[in-house]
Amino acid sequence: MKTVKITRRKKVSSRVMYRVLYILPLAMLLYAFLTTNLSELSQGFQIILKSNDVLLTDYLAIAGVGPTLVNAALVLLINLWLIKKLDLKPNGIIIAALFLLAGFSFMGKNIFNIWPFYFGGFIYSRYHQIPYKNVVLINMFSTAFSPISSLIAGAMSDHLMLVIVMNAVVGGFIGFIMPTISAHILTLHSGYNLYNMGTAAGFVGMLVYSILDVSKVNIEANSLLLQENNTAVIIFFVLYSITLIILGWRINERSFKGYRDVMKHTGRLVTDVIKQDGFGLSIMNMGILGLLSIAFVLVVGGVMNGPTIAAVLAVMGFGSFGKHPKNTWPIVLGVCLGWVMFGIDKPISTLVMSALFGTTLAPVAGEFGALWGIVAGMLHMAFVVNIGAMHGGLMLYNNGLSGGIVAAVLIPLIDAFKKEKKNET
Repeated sequence: MKTVKITRRKKVSSRVMYRVLYILPLAMLLYAFLTTNLSELSQGFQIILKSNDVLLTDYLAIAGVGPTLVNAALVLLINLWLIKKLDLKPNGIIIAALFLLAGFSFMGKNIFNIWPFYFGGFIYSRYHQIPYKNVVLINMFSTAFSPISSLIAGAMSDHLMLVIVMNAVVGGFIGFIMPTISAHILTLHSGYNLYNMGTAAGFVGMLVYSILDVSKVNIEANSLLLQENNTAVIIFFVLYSITLIILGWRINERSFKGYRDVMKHTGRLVTDVIKQDGFGLSIMNMGILGLLSIAFVLVVGGVMNGPTIAAVLAVMGFGSFGKHPKNTWPIVLGVCLGWVMFGIDKPISTLVMSALFGTTLAPVAGEFGALWGIVAGMLHMAFVVNIGAMHGGLMLYNNGLSGGIVAAVLIPLIDAFKKEKKNET
């Protein structure tokens, strides 16, 4: 295992960190209100709240840019307020969770359907007599099950109290069990899958879907995607990525010094870039990953729609928690090679999402080299296109489940080859 020199950097206050984190939601709100009238914002926001959110539901396609940005901004703002209220200093995993929330607020999470899982986590904290701040992060990731909350609301739309009660029971139960399940799932992939909660949520999602399926509950998968690029949306996220790079450069004493150290990390859980390299280098890395991700989308002919933006923001967020250009490119290349070699007949958006979300396997490349990273990407491509049927779209972190299973199979295989090589010598 590679050793990384940890450099002591100038500490950045929580206040500065929060100010940087508030830039994205405030910029989203500003853009939305400058480009969309209040009537369109209101109508679009209602459409988002009433959607069933089963994979794939692109809010940009069904509601428009303005309402979607408002939804993402509100989800991000209220979670920022919550972690600040709990007196949590932003670190790598918190920022990763926030960006995942923001990203999936373009394709399945909204200001209504996320809260039952926080309720379950709160009950868990009281039951085990631990501070809620120890659980809230798991709750943020548990919102992967938001489609379940939306489906309950849709099925019982004429009975508001019943909707509230059922969401509290079902969502609360899921939120209650996820802290324990996620802790156990980590051993499955040994930290080589960054989206650990995606794996944990995937197994729970398969169980829930199986119960609903045998109970003859019909769940229709969605395929609602924006088909054309919006130049203004692309410019928005490019400018935001550049802003992070500039701010990171300034915070890092107007220097890129130390960035090579960032790219020496394997990325294996737990790799907190903020703790090890500083906040400045962390957000600089996030911005660089953002530009590279957007460039990839455009080069392969993809569209910056809801799922694609979710993938870009996921890559950026985990730039504070394990990802960097050196350990992500082999995964992306492997996914692209798999796409060609396997002759996968799917829309180009499938390739884009699989490649960007597939960087959850970045620690494989970071630990074992680019070749194994490429292999991991190819396996991920083959697996992820089929795995959605296993949970019926009730769980949003499709690639997290695929990445966990691929890592669980691939890591022992790599170890077997390593041992075999030792025996030969």
